[in-house]
Amino acid sequence: MKKWQKYFGIGILAAVLSAGTVFAADGIEISVTGGSEDAMVLNTATVGTLNGLSACRHLFEGLYKLDETGEPVLAQAASVEISEDMLTWTFTLRDDITWSDGQAVTAGDFIFGFDNLIAQADDYFDLLSNVAESWEAPDDKTVVIHMQFPCAYLPAILAFPSTYPARADYVEQYADGYATDPEKAVYNGPFALTEWTHEGTAVMELRDDYYDAANISVAKINWELISDERTALASFESGDLIYADMCPDEEKPRMDGNGLFYTSGNNNYCVMFNEGPGGNDVLKDVRVRKALALTIDRDFVMQLRGQNDEIGKTLMCSGYVNADGVDYTDYAPAWFDVEAYEANCEEARALLAEAGYENGEGFPHLTYIVNNDSRKEVAEAVVNDWNTQLGIDSITVEKVENFFASRNSGDYDIAYYGWFMDYTDLSNMYGALTSMTNSNAFWHNDAYMEAYNAAVKTSDPAEQWDNYAKCEEVLAEDVPLAVILHSMNSYLFDADAYDGLVYSCGNFVFTYITEK
Repeated sequence: MKKWQKYFGIGILAAVLSAGTVFAADGIEISVTGGSEDAMVLNTATVGTLNGLSACRHLFEGLYKLDETGEPVLAQAASVEISEDMLTWTFTLRDDITWSDGQAVTAGDFIFGFDNLIAQADDYFDLLSNVAESWEAPDDKTVVIHMQFPCAYLPAILAFPSTYPARADYVEQYADGYATDPEKAVYNGPFALTEWTHEGTAVMELRDDYYDAANISVAKINWELISDERTALASFESGDLIYADMCPDEEKPRMDGNGLFYTSGNNNYCVMFNEGPGGNDVLKDVRVRKALALTIDRDFVMQLRGQNDEIGKTLMCSGYVNADGVDYTDYAPAWFDVEAYEANCEEARALLAEAGYENGEGFPHLTYIVNNDSRKEVAEAVVNDWNTQLGIDSITVEKVENFFASRNSGDYDIAYYGWFMDYTDLSNMYGALTSMTNSNAFWHNDAYMEAYNAAVKTSDPAEQWDNYAKCEEVLAEDVPLAVILHSMNSYLFDADAYDGLVYSCGNFVFTYITEK
């Protein structure tokens, strides 16, 4: 028996973290990884990484949560009443929900969480306010959300960690330090954080007072903080990990059928140009951005990766079909002719010469940052295209440990950017670019915002698609980023020993795992 398959319920292993927090004495102990320390953000108002979002799904819980099939179901809410016009949603909270210090979860905690999300002005600050007009708590057990327009995907938004409740006393006491150590937060989800060895391991333990604890087999999660793909793979193959969301691309053919799983991507893989004060002024010239975008040999990148990718001709991925059976990627205007690479390169060379950098002469030094070896390999291929096709030899690729911090602060020139959709509605992909800081490109365009707002405020699917197509037109013209491809998602999981992993839009949930 491998060490991560053992039960640890022998003897007295229940522990008390703080008043009211008792941990389940029996259950499975598992070890997993989903990314580095840099990506382990546990403040639901500021988290924007898949590793952090996934971790938050275990420690906190919203009015809805993802069930064992990945669909949103009522969680902290016992019931919901929806008005006939779908503009008023009234939630009644469960009677048996508490924070990990024993204090009852109240409607006010949800209202504070919603307000704090906006106040923090981070990646998902407008996730709820984009669709909701206001919210209130008439009493401790009732949350009322007033919508701007009928929104069938509201449950998916409320199952997303950014809309989870927060305790005002902890947020205000610890400020920027909130949720950066186990004692600097309280938790209303199935697990509580009991240890966090920074740059090492975050330990989560099942709360005995969680309302559904009796139906959860996992009692302890050792969440290893790993940034190196090869380290993650080696730990998985040795049996130290039962799950890893990273595997070197060159190892995927060998691991396919040996623990590697593929699932629909709902994502994109892009090059992002920093148009803010932290980026080089050369990238503020749209002719330069367009030239760089046009000369990426996307076919070669897809061959290099060998992951069944689809070429990126629009921001949105395929798989979304209208009533006439037309896929959205065929409906929206393509950014360029994907079959005309040589012609695209000719256009790019003319644009670069017009911008004053003919044959790359005088082009300044830029740094292209990435966060792992696989993305570094792709970035180096892209930089080689720029050298070969445009004569630019002054762009270097760098893998940085503090990748997300650098991108969020604007301390970069060019960076990898990928958006994993958080719920299956087109609004999520386009909403990621609705503010300068959300996208980390520090880009804003009034025409884009007008089209996006028109799309989310109509209930007519045809009108929505028309307006999202206008968003694509603006992006193709302004090029704040260059879409390379849309990928399949992949992860490593020991399905021989375990069932019940939930993987949805890049998020991973271990709450429903059981031993076979």
